[in-house]
Amino acid sequence: MKIFYCGSVCGGDVFNKTVAESKVKPSASAQNFETALIKGFSACDGVEVTVASAESVAAFPNGNRLFLKKRKDRLTSDITADIVPAINLPYIKNVCHANGTAALFRRWLKNCKADEPKCAFLYGLYPGVAKKMLKECRKSGCGIFAVITDVPATMFTYTKSKNILKRLFSGSYRNRAVGLQDKFDGYVFLTKQMSEAVAPEKPFVVVEAIADSTLFDSSEDVKKAEPRTVMYAGALYRKYGVDMIVSAFEKTKNDCELHLFGSGDMESELTEKAKENPRIRYCGRVSRNEILKREREATLLLNFRKGEDEYTKYSFPSKMTEYMLSGTPLFTSRLDGIPEEYYAYVYSTSAKDAEQLAREMDEILSDGEALSEMGRRAREFVMNKKNEKCQAGKIVDFLREKV
Repeated sequence: MKIFYCGSVCGGDVFNKTVAESKVKPSASAQNFETALIKGFSACDGVEVTVASAESVAAFPNGNRLFLKKRKDRLTSDITADIVPAINLPYIKNVCHANGTAALFRRWLKNCKADEPKCAFLYGLYPGVAKKMLKECRKSGCGIFAVITDVPATMFTYTKSKNILKRLFSGSYRNRAVGLQDKFDGYVFLTKQMSEAVAPEKPFVVVEAIADSTLFDSSEDVKKAEPRTVMYAGALYRKYGVDMIVSAFEKTKNDCELHLFGSGDMESELTEKAKENPRIRYCGRVSRNEILKREREATLLLNFRKGEDEYTKYSFPSKMTEYMLSGTPLFTSRLDGIPEEYYAYVYSTSAKDAEQLAREMDEILSDGEALSEMGRRAREFVMNKKNEKCQAGKIVDFLREKV
């Protein structure tokens, strides 16, 4: 089967350079998910993947380049991505990406045999590229599918932003994405609830996340950090419950430090907290390799969301499988979007206040042997059941059935 893959992935070195040099950083979760998915496709028998990528770089000058040049990036040992060239300015970039992706698709289609199974496959709903690709596929009779990691109606909700242009652009972008969301032949979702919100009448398959089995070197000896550390890495936003994490940790009686990595609207507050409390360290945004190293060295990893928020039905925390792969135990909120099978391999809570969360955290940290065993079991579970070949294989089986 041949797959024409449209996404925003690029080579790891290029991505790290963009993060380091840009004022507005690209999404690490998207880069990681796409990389793992393409590795998975590459590992599936009888699958040939061609990758066209509209590289994710914020519009200049917030991004590090004005011109996104045409090039090829190595993604796996046998798959490269054709990076679509663009002038990195608002609107112009979108047009360049849409037209460039369509041109690559037409070239790919010419090289396909008429009777061989084939389809186009999109990561996300970038309106310009999605609209153009839908038109090209309808014209050629080629099936088109999409993996949706965020429900379009919940994206870009900058309604209270002081930046008028940002409010207008985000609203227009979101509305265009919503208008296109049910036009595909089939879908890959992170949770089953996403189907009702996006395209209730269309076929779909669920793959909560993709565990990249090559992410950590299992042969490497890991020395746990001293003093013991409780770690959170990700978006540092109040709406994601980071304020409750900090408040709960301040009430704990354990001998650990809290290390927080990332960026968001709580950065200033966390900087002040770190000055006031020597047990709290705000580490900012660091390289991917540094995060992975710290995850393995930590005593306990945290991933919390406020379960009453509507969006939690439509999302599977992108950090969850990465944390589980590290071999360090995870303490997470119980959310509607997380299947029950995961909770046998992590510590979970339905706590709604900092006091209860603090008590549960202290209880977990009191048993070192149980911590180690939970981390080991979690890694084994995702390595065997949720690795890139297993999850991509589910998608390929779905595509073969529908094409």
